[in-house]
Amino acid sequence: MIQNVYKKLQVFNYKSYLNSGLMEFSPGINIIVGRNNAGKTSFLEVLTLNFENHPHRSLKTLPNKLSSIQEESKIEITLNIEKEELQSFIKELSIIGIPRAATKNYYFFADKYEDDPNEFYDQYMSAIDESVRYAVRQFQYFLENPDFIQISLFLQPNIKMENKSLIKLLNFESYKQAFHKVFYKIKYDDSNQIVIEETTSSDDDGIVQEPFVNYSGKIKESIGYKLFDKFQNRIYRFQAERLNIGICKYESKADINLKSNASNLAEVLFILQGKIPGMFTQFNKLVSNILPEIKWISVVMRDDTNVEILVWNTDNLHRNDLSLPLSSCGSGVSQVLAILYILVSSEEHRTLIIDEPQSFLHPGAAKKLIETIKQFPQHQYFIATHSPEIIASANPSTIIKLQYQDCETTASVINPKEIESQNEILAELGVRLSDVFGADSILWVEGQTEEICFPLILEKVARTTLMGIKILSVNSTDALLDGKRSDLVFDIYKKLTTGATLFPPAIGFIFDRESKTETKIQELKKRGVTFLRLPMYENYLLYPEAISVIINEEATWLETPISITQVQEYFDKIKQEKSYLLHQGGKREEVSDNNWLSKIHGANILSSLFQELCENKLEFRKTKHSKKLTEWLVENKPDFLSELAEELGNFLHKSQ
Repeated sequence: MIQNVYKKLQVFNYKSYLNSGLMEFSPGINIIVGRNNAGKTSFLEVLTLNFENHPHRSLKTLPNKLSSIQEESKIEITLNIEKEELQSFIKELSIIGIPRAATKNYYFFADKYEDDPNEFYDQYMSAIDESVRYAVRQFQYFLENPDFIQISLFLQPNIKMENKSLIKLLNFESYKQAFHKVFYKIKYDDSNQIVIEETTSSDDDGIVQEPFVNYSGKIKESIGYKLFDKFQNRIYRFQAERLNIGICKYESKADINLKSNASNLAEVLFILQGKIPGMFTQFNKLVSNILPEIKWISVVMRDDTNVEILVWNTDNLHRNDLSLPLSSCGSGVSQVLAILYILVSSEEHRTLIIDEPQSFLHPGAAKKLIETIKQFPQHQYFIATHSPEIIASANPSTIIKLQYQDCETTASVINPKEIESQNEILAELGVRLSDVFGADSILWVEGQTEEICFPLILEKVARTTLMGIKILSVNSTDALLDGKRSDLVFDIYKKLTTGATLFPPAIGFIFDRESKTETKIQELKKRGVTFLRLPMYENYLLYPEAISVIINEEATWLETPISITQVQEYFDKIKQEKSYLLHQGGKREEVSDNNWLSKIHGANILSSLFQELCENKLEFRKTKHSKKLTEWLVENKPDFLSELAEELGNFLHKSQ
């Protein structure tokens, strides 16, 4: 009935919200993201329109202990209504109330009242007559105007409205009205024109035709309020908790509308099962698509006039003894059944609010639920989630990011097109959304080895808690540091973690220096790159005992295990031969025992050592063996990594 149900929403003085600003939503799927305690639950509660008074508490609202909060929680909601659908709704109501018009020229008291009361009465009734005709004409013109209605309402706790909002609902501000408790009953005639209901009465002189009927009604009887009430009843919130909806009383109602709390799910499914078996079959197919272990859902009548939902986990539908009551199943099953019933049975637009679907469904089922939802685009969805997989599969029309800081929640809208382009960039860089989603900040490092090992060193040796910092490897340091398009690549990494985005900000880059010249290093430092003191990470791992242990663990075919002495002798030979030296500026530098580690290619040395000591049968692999070497050193010789740990710790400290 109401297209694109939610368009705009503003929240005032509610829980963690304080003048959070105007939020705009789109048809389709709206994703809500944010950390724990960012305000997602409060946000979803507000969307139901049925919220409690929970004034926001902070130094702004309570500057001192003697302060008290005077303001009540409230929200402003902007609805969009198509005129054609409003006309259909009026016809559906058949006869409804319309408030009378207020035009100064129509309401007057004649000066001749005392001389000729009958003349005054005639003039008064004539004015009323014209006043009502004016109202009808204005309202008819308003409905025929092709523009949709955009109406903003202020709501207080428990779906209570401010007076100004109530007055708006009387006639959608289509004309100026008088005292808002006076109504006239109107309806559509055969020519699609609005007419006033006429009544007849009799007196001593016979039958009298009374052209218009007015009565002192309640605002809740007006067209606008009835429409709002219908809208509010089409909002469903599915929380991440077990719903006790497996059984309910059968009321024998003709309609099959699910209550907003889904408490009558068994009843509506029972009606659907009997009245529209084709739709019920479609419902069951969708259930099995999302939850393959469920083969069928049925609803049975119990002796006490209750109806109960049964879940069949077998294809043999003759074995009713194997069916289970819904109450015996996991909480996710109830949620899925209620959501799917709305999707399948609703002819009108609905608003579905789903809180953390990944918390009541395993990841595969949650993703299938999102894919199923996308098959019903006529509804509007609000999904709060921590899951990057759900965000990616939803292809959302709007992403709302909530952030809590200084006792206040702010909401920002992220452009899905930007997210889409950023996802493409991530794919090129070899990073997934799930790799970065949920981190406070990112430290970009040389490769997968550093991505795995640096957290171990920071936590175990430097005793530094990462606390939300995620360490990720870049796809190609050559393209970033030495390539012709390095400027472009740097910009890509920067754009990924700045602005309105799902991705956290980068705290910096820390890479191997290898054989780069000092000029190149200084140039890159200006761009925010930090370099390890030694040429590469493997240079920090050249500890004979660790190497011998790791080789012996894997090279079980060796008749004699590799000794620490053998590894040390290999190092001594390399030093003597001055082999595996890095070349800087096209020339080899002088090497001594004191500076040897800062001049060699550590990864090549380990590769050669593994081959030579293991009869060319064991290949050194950075991501595997560097990790094992790091783990051994962290556990057995942490002091050997203390210099690197200090480097990394100092870098994080400066960046923060």
